[in-house]
Amino acid sequence: MDLLTKNTRLKKIFDELFIDDDPVVFTTRLRIARNLENYVFPHCITKKDAGYLVDEVLMALRGFQGTFFVVPMAEIDNLTREFFVERHIISPEFAEDDPSKVLILFPEKGIRILVNEEDHLRISICGKKKNLEKMWNILNIFDDNLSRKLNYAFDDGFGYLTSCPTNLGSALRASALLFMPALKMAREIKKIFDTTLKPGYLLRGFYGEGSQSMGNLYQVATGPALGKKEQDIYKDVISIIEVLKQHEFATMEKINIRYIKTGIKNFLDKVYNSNSGIDSQKAIKGISLLLFGKNLGIIKVEAKLLKMLVYRVLPASIQIEAGGALEPEERDLFRVQMLRQELRGAYV
Repeated sequence: MDLLTKNTRLKKIFDELFIDDDPVVFTTRLRIARNLENYVFPHCITKKDAGYLVDEVLMALRGFQGTFFVVPMAEIDNLTREFFVERHIISPEFAEDDPSKVLILFPEKGIRILVNEEDHLRISICGKKKNLEKMWNILNIFDDNLSRKLNYAFDDGFGYLTSCPTNLGSALRASALLFMPALKMAREIKKIFDTTLKPGYLLRGFYGEGSQSMGNLYQVATGPALGKKEQDIYKDVISIIEVLKQHEFATMEKINIRYIKTGIKNFLDKVYNSNSGIDSQKAIKGISLLLFGKNLGIIKVEAKLLKMLVYRVLPASIQIEAGGALEPEERDLFRVQMLRQELRGAYV
C-alpha cells in the first residue's frame, strides 16, 4: 500500500479508470499476447529464466518515450495486489508474491504490460468504445517499437505463438465490460448470447475468465484470433456491444419501475440513516440499482460517479481510500460513510 500512498501520481493513474459515458458500456480493452523466441512458455519456465526475461524486457524499454512505472509483484503487499485486481489492472492469477511477475505501466499511453503471466507479455490498453480505433493505433505502434528490441516467437503459418492456441494469429483480443441489469432480471443474457451472436464470442464475469457477474456487470470478449485481421477483431467487439445494447434497451421497457424505485429508496435509506455499516456485495447491489435507475430516468445522479463507486466500494479499494488496513466491520462503516458523502444529492 505504501506504493500508492507515497506516490500520489501513481495512485491517480489507478483512480482514473477509462469510464465510458455510454449507459451500457463501462470500459473497453484491447490486449495482445507476445512471447519471446528464446524462452519456454511461462507455465514451464524456471524462476531463473523468468528473471532473465524480465531483465531483457526492461532493457528493451529503455529509450521508450514517456514515463513508465515498474511494479514487481513481490515488492508490494497483498492489499495493493488485491487493489490492482479490483481495478482490472492485473488478473487474479497474476496477484502472487512472485519476483518474476512484473507490472509495467505507461500512464501517458494508457498501456499496461504484464510480464510472465499466461504469456511472457500481455500488453493491453483500456479506453472508451468510441476510441477503439485510436486505441489500436497506439497499441500497434507500441508493439512495433518493442518488436524491434525483442525477438518475438512468430510462425509464418500460425502467427504469434501463444501459450493458449486460441490466441494464435494476431494474438489480439478485444473485450468490454457491460452493464446489463434488465437482461439479467429477465434471465435473457445467455439466451441472447447463444442465439444472436456469432459462435466464438465469450461471456465472462466481472473479473474475466472463471469469475461471476457482479452488480449486473459482464465481460464480453472476442474469440480465437487465428485468420482474422486486427481491425476486424476490434470492430467485432463494437458489434457485440451494439447487439446486447439493443436487447438491453428493449428489455428495459418491460421492467416494473415501481420495483426498482422501491429498491433504490431502501438502499438510500440504509446509506443515509443507518448507524451500521454495509458490506461490499450489498453496496454493489445498491449502486447497480442506482445506475439502473439512472438509465431508466428515475433518479438524478451522475452516471460516472456511480460507475466509479462500483470499484471504490470493493474491499481492497475501500482500505486504500481509508489509508490503511481495516477489519471487516471497520471497512463496512467507512464504506457507508463514503457512500453517504458521495450520494448526498441522489434522490428518486
